[in-house]
Amino acid sequence: MVPGLLGAGFRFRPGIAETRAELAKGVDGDHYVVNGQKIWTSYAHESDWIFLLVRTNPDVKKQTGISFLLVDMKTPGITVRPIRSIDDACHLNEVFFDNVRVPLKNLVGAEGQGWNITKFLLNNEHATTADLPVQKRYMQQLRQLATAQRVGGERLIDRAEFALKLARLDAELQALGMFVQRVAKMEQEHHPASHVLGSMLKIRGTELQQKISEAMVEALGDYGAVAYPDPHEELDPAQPLLPLQEVARGMANNMFFHRASTIYGGTSEVQRSIIAKMLFQL
Repeated sequence: MVPGLLGAGFRFRPGIAETRAELAKGVDGDHYVVNGQKIWTSYAHESDWIFLLVRTNPDVKKQTGISFLLVDMKTPGITVRPIRSIDDACHLNEVFFDNVRVPLKNLVGAEGQGWNITKFLLNNEHATTADLPVQKRYMQQLRQLATAQRVGGERLIDRAEFALKLARLDAELQALGMFVQRVAKMEQEHHPASHVLGSMLKIRGTELQQKISEAMVEALGDYGAVAYPDPHEELDPAQPLLPLQEVARGMANNMFFHRASTIYGGTSEVQRSIIAKMLFQL
């Protein structure tokens, strides 16, 4: 079901919070009735579908009583409330479910298997959270900016201290690329260590995101304090471009957004706890 829908151009976004689903019978077939709330749901205001972790059995231990549902966002009873974030955008949302009817056929796997399915998805998400292609593009932008920006009549990229920082970031990015390939191969082979390495990758990838985005804004110097428009927004032709604006578009927005990268998808603290438990039995 999922590959076909994705191929048709649908967007899926996860919803993870306390929400319950009760199985009911109807003239149009068996269905779940979903009630509850999800928060910090990425791009729910733009999504066609959402996948939910819902509690279908309150009488067993927490992980065992969770099921995995696919829900059409146009279903009656769903309300989306955008949350404006520090970068002045609405990436995140609250989603409310009021007696939302979900067909039984939208259950993924068996009832009660939701947590096992989610662990598999989270491990894959850790690899994508590294955003390797995006980070490579950011590094290209950083070099472009360092070539255009001058400090005391000298190009920023020719200054020894900045060149050293750039080299270190580039080395970390190359190491991250090799790490992504390693985790992907282990996942394909169903290696038991792939989950803990996924947590390590999540930490390294998101921390590097923050380092590169901060370096991009720092490289702007005094212009780093300017909230340049997002690259996808149209510029006002009546407003003259600020110095470096073509190069710097969206840099401040990216830095603000990536402050959350060590939180979403499982915080760095949670990932370190997983590593400590699985590698060192702490």
